[in-house]
Amino acid sequence: MEKGGITLFTNALLVYKPVEKCLEIANRITSSLRIHGIPVHAISVDDLFTKRENEEALDFDLIVSIGGDGTFMKSAKYSTFYSLILPYPCGKRNAYYEQGLPDPAKIVERVLKGDFYLENIPLYQLCTGETCKYFVNDAVFVSSDLGKVTKFKVTITSHTAETSMLFEGDGIIIASSHGSSGHNLSARGPLVMPDHESLIITSLNPLQLGLPSIVAPPYSTVRIWVKNPTLLYADGEQLTLLKDNSVVEVKHGFRYVRVVRFREKRNIWRSIIEPRQCVF
Repeated sequence: MEKGGITLFTNALLVYKPVEKCLEIANRITSSLRIHGIPVHAISVDDLFTKRENEEALDFDLIVSIGGDGTFMKSAKYSTFYSLILPYPCGKRNAYYEQGLPDPAKIVERVLKGDFYLENIPLYQLCTGETCKYFVNDAVFVSSDLGKVTKFKVTITSHTAETSMLFEGDGIIIASSHGSSGHNLSARGPLVMPDHESLIITSLNPLQLGLPSIVAPPYSTVRIWVKNPTLLYADGEQLTLLKDNSVVEVKHGFRYVRVVRFREKRNIWRSIIEPRQCVF
């Protein structure tokens, strides 16, 4: 991480999960920013992309994400090369958030003084034909016929090697290192430390026994061929229905989300594993 300097924000976007607790936090942060003369555009995460489709896109210096990991991933899509994202936890799963943050008003004061660190989280590109989309967490391929397996071919190309794997199953997950704590982990894939900028390939219910996950080298290109119609999701959002014999390319986007942090180091394992413990 790098230390933040003196910061000047001309506007802010505040994205919140529409529940009472998050609304209270959103109101307090909005008030604190406006006291310092910073215009704030507040919007529910449920309305985020609908709103953008109907209005001219705006660029924001500061994006405040109040919710869980789903809120953060949607907020990240709104960032530009110059935006900073301030995550404030208010959800069940908060792998992208810091725990134990002080009062929202104090957080705003620290951000405006430049008293923070920056964590750069990579974005990855998901390309189908000439259309490319960015994702933070993962891309998930699932057979459109949930009662029938289909064939997948995965080809990994790096600077020193090219290797392929053909299997039959319900689907496949291509996760980033940050996203390895999501669907990938639930599907018994490996938990990869986030500063390792790699892609993790995990099959869903493969017919072949003992098929392991694969961690591709950083900056590899992963191509997925699907034999039958397959649903494609990115960060939990359905993108498209792939046709027979479609090929999708996944690669590093060479673009980063700049995230505000208040501690130089985070306890990654605790933030991921603790919320997943069974409660009886």
